Amino acid sequence: MIRTVNSILIKASIDRVFSVAADMEKYPEFIPSYKEVKVVNRDGNKMIVERLGQVGEKTVKWKSCVTLTPLKSIQAEQLEGPIKGMQIQWLFEDTKEGVKIILIHDFEYKKIPLIGNLIGRLIVARIVKKMAEETLKGIKTKVEGKR
Repeated sequence: MIRTVNSILIKASIDRVFSVAADMEKYPEFIPSYKEVKVVNRDGNKMIVERLGQVGEKTVKWKSCVTLTPLKSIQAEQLEGPIKGMQIQWLFEDTKEGVKIILIHDFEYKKIPLIGNLIGRLIVARIVKKMAEETLKGIKTKVEGKR
């Protein structure tokens, strides 16, 4: 299993931070690599989300099942796309300094037999980590109102 972990501290209330992170359809407004995000099905705190994003020179589409646990976590699994089966956890920690978001991606990269996970660790994990960092920075900028 390959794991990437990113985190960021945002100086705002947990309500505000969670609200912005959970409103994924607005990501294209403040996260440059996201071109389109659409909630195609919603049932309570569960939703199916389709995303179109720019990954390097490629435009990539993926679909995830997302579960919101307000003010605590966002859990997701990639149903379709380049890393099908990837598990994503957003953990929200209310601290004295602000809200810490920890963003964890767990996946296996089996597109290439035998060496897939090696390529996953060397290349794919870097791409996932970079996109996660951009996502967290975009949320921080949106919440804190800084550019």
